[in-house]
Amino acid sequence: MHPKFVQFDMRRFLYISALVLMTSLTAFGQSARQADDLFNAREYAKARTIYDALLRKQPTHPLYLYRAARCAQETGDLTAAEDLFLKAGTKYPLRNFFLGELYFSQWRMDEALAAYEAVLPSIDEQNERYPVLTQHMAEAQVIARYLKHVSRIEVLSMKRLPKADMLSAYAISEENGILRMDSLGSSFTTQRRDRRYFSIRDGERTVLVGQQRLLEQWEAPDTLRASINSGKTNNYPFVLTDGATLYFCSDRKGGLGGLDIYMTRYNAALGEWLPAENIGMPYNSPADDYLYAADEHGGYAYFATDRHCQGTDSVEVYQVLLGDRTFLRGLPDKELVALARLDSIIPPAGSNELPVTVTPAHTTHSHASTDSIYFVLNDSHIYTSLDDFRSDSARVLYEQYTRLEQTQLQAEQMLDSLRHQYYEANDATRASLKARIPILSNEINERKQTMRKTLSQIRVLENTH
Repeated sequence: MHPKFVQFDMRRFLYISALVLMTSLTAFGQSARQADDLFNAREYAKARTIYDALLRKQPTHPLYLYRAARCAQETGDLTAAEDLFLKAGTKYPLRNFFLGELYFSQWRMDEALAAYEAVLPSIDEQNERYPVLTQHMAEAQVIARYLKHVSRIEVLSMKRLPKADMLSAYAISEENGILRMDSLGSSFTTQRRDRRYFSIRDGERTVLVGQQRLLEQWEAPDTLRASINSGKTNNYPFVLTDGATLYFCSDRKGGLGGLDIYMTRYNAALGEWLPAENIGMPYNSPADDYLYAADEHGGYAYFATDRHCQGTDSVEVYQVLLGDRTFLRGLPDKELVALARLDSIIPPAGSNELPVTVTPAHTTHSHASTDSIYFVLNDSHIYTSLDDFRSDSARVLYEQYTRLEQTQLQAEQMLDSLRHQYYEANDATRASLKARIPILSNEINERKQTMRKTLSQIRVLENTH
């Protein structure tokens, strides 16, 4: 070919190549701007699609990695978000803040604290994220401590339902008192109908009060001591049948976050409630947790939580087995977190309820089928007949337990009668009753401990048989 034509073809090739490159760069720049516009408009799913395409061409670009991570985080793809944040490096300081938030949401508190501490020097007190950062750092420290003391609970059922209908999931007999919903949470009236507890407004705070009924009149409510009402919000009271153990919820400092469930006892000798204690995990979480209520005769309790349904008008109500608290030791952090979060308690697809599964046990005894009982062995077995017991020793213990239960019921009825007589008696009669009531109350409390230990022995025998 003539040299002139070769030179002409080369010039045309270079021109076309330059044109293609310019077009490609222009399109690439437009894609980046489009992704940024979508990101700033919080169209995270659309923005991530473009950032992913950009990263296929520039896989180590720190801004694209950081923005893609934020998009993944906002759309709930936390695994991808963590990977992208780590690849993005530390060029953008807020990366550590959002990485800390990711760890915090997964209850990986040691990692969250490390990320928060890394970003803290770059955020001053005027920054809008500073209050969130400092609050979450404080909460992460508390949660990390509580994760070392998670107690094991046996979940019998779980229902997810609108918060307004929450009490429909609480099957508490009136022998344990009466629960009612009100505008500030709930109120509780004792089984004797002589005391009730509820919340009232006190300026910008919500405080718990107690009220006593003498004859047919309710006295003026008394605000409970400041150590109980130390939070801005204090509500959802419940008192056990001993009349001295109060459960309530509060958003006080030092909790796991949001509302936590606390417990206190009344000290008759001092005439006041003792300092309240956080009942810990898994009852409490960084979300709102409230309304612990027990049916002591049935052997179960309930509590409500928002931990798996934040941002909705729903709540989860768990029914759990009563018993001595067993703290979990030596488990890997991941397992402790899963148990504390109750992650394994998931309703079936398309359902808002985790029902109790009644599975008849293998029968080896020949007792009459008319021996109808209701005994919760674990979260998958409920016995409805003495024939269901596989262990002879466990069956004998259960029969002993039912006799103790009957004696306990009679004693509690007697105690209620004596207390009622006390309020209506003259001074001379009161002096006599004042000596009898504590003795009977102590007998009831001791028998209650025996009954709980008996139930525990029965379950151990049956579960290992």
